[in-house]
Amino acid sequence: MSDAPPAADSGWTVPVRELLTAAELGLRVLAGASALDREMSWAHVSELVDPTEFLQGGELLLLTGVSLPAGEQAQHTYVQRLAAAGVAAIGFGIGLSWQTVPPALVTAAERAGLPLLEVPRATPFLAITRAVAQAISRRERAAQERLMHAQRALTAAAVGRGGLAAVLDEIHRLLGGWALLLNRGGAVLASSPPDAAEHRGGLRADLARLREAPGAASLVARDGGTEIWVQSLTAGTEMLGYLAIGRATALTAAERQVVNAAVPLCTLSLDRSRVVGQASRRLQSSVLRLLLAGQSGLVESVAGELWNGLPAEPVIVWECRASRFALVAARERLVADRQLASARVVYGELDDELVGVVSAEFRGGVPVGELERLLRTLRGVDGLRIGLSEPAGYGDLASASEQARRAAEYGTGSDTRVTWFREIPRLGLLELLPPERAAEFAASVLRPLRAEASAGAPGRRAELLRSLRVWLAHHGQWDPAAGELGVHRHTLRNRMQRVEQLLGRELDSPDLRAELWLALRLDERRAGVN
Repeated sequence: MSDAPPAADSGWTVPVRELLTAAELGLRVLAGASALDREMSWAHVSELVDPTEFLQGGELLLLTGVSLPAGEQAQHTYVQRLAAAGVAAIGFGIGLSWQTVPPALVTAAERAGLPLLEVPRATPFLAITRAVAQAISRRERAAQERLMHAQRALTAAAVGRGGLAAVLDEIHRLLGGWALLLNRGGAVLASSPPDAAEHRGGLRADLARLREAPGAASLVARDGGTEIWVQSLTAGTEMLGYLAIGRATALTAAERQVVNAAVPLCTLSLDRSRVVGQASRRLQSSVLRLLLAGQSGLVESVAGELWNGLPAEPVIVWECRASRFALVAARERLVADRQLASARVVYGELDDELVGVVSAEFRGGVPVGELERLLRTLRGVDGLRIGLSEPAGYGDLASASEQARRAAEYGTGSDTRVTWFREIPRLGLLELLPPERAAEFAASVLRPLRAEASAGAPGRRAELLRSLRVWLAHHGQWDPAAGELGVHRHTLRNRMQRVEQLLGRELDSPDLRAELWLALRLDERRAGVN
């Protein structure tokens, strides 16, 4: 028998049982026959009385017993120490120090559930070490071949007509269990098998944890008898969605590689959908702007491609206001609602708000049809303020749009709230000022803020004006205003300090706040008219 240097841990293992298939080794099981499926990571030779300091767990420990204590209790202690260190099995070479394996060692190994193999005198330890290495190499090559086949299958599914659903089906076929693909709002984009979507509710806490993690991240959790693996999918710093896989048993190293191969395909598909979606949303916004400006005849020719056509008159203009995250969630809920996706509901993003047009259908004064479905879907988003206009024809959409804006602006509170234009008090003050005087007043009050654009920061004016309007709308409360803007309260404080610097006055003054609010409202009314 001869020694061999250990090799670096490859991460792959083989069961002890596989060594018994090599008849040329002549190994014989003396104890622990019920534990032959334990995995070995390598074969290690040591004659130390306590070799555990040099073990990592998972080794087949080979020895001739040259230093093995002779006492029965000492041999029991020796085996217990090896079992506690995670040794996969013991290979005892006979014919040198011991002519047979000590009975006490056999008894101790059986009690510990530790496989004990008798190694004949003619079998060198090097042959066993080589056999373990070869078995590990065979398993690794087989896993790599399976991985290549899996990658080909996943790639074919991703580029085929089935898209993301086909990729999920392939993951399910390769791994079993269930697989879910969710967008960044947590809505199900694809599931396999189809009823796997029911597992989405149990993922809320996991998605919240991953959402807070910087960049792509993953976690493993258990839900009853199911192990769940969740991976966030990102493009740069932007969150695209999540891949979740659940099954009764943990993923093996080879199966984790299959999942790792699926992650970039899912990410690429989501990113491609995101880019296409951004272009589509920009087109929707431009066409919606034309519609609200009274160009329904021009819009009608493309409305069928964008929204399944224009809603039947009379219609209601609706506007949603909230934080950026809530608006994204609202838009994604509209996209995910299959009934609305096939209905004639027009919507798009205008000036950082979600605006749309829907048929005004009522029964006994209660919204029905597409209007009722729209409101039910939007009410599922926390913190959304929804403003609704009076029923109008397409020729009066400019006025209806102003009504929806004022209704959404009037709605307050952290919960989702629906406000009809008819429910808000009439703001007669704005109508008291002649348009010319109103424009002159607004321009005079807001001139210092507008001058910011000519100072080399074109986007700063819009940013300051919007921040100021939202802050005033929340009566100077920092947290609610920052939440609606989607910024940190310190960022909002810095912006308001900049406003004070430009105005040369402090915003603590109620007179200044009233002047600014009136000027902003007049300016918005003028912009809506023009």
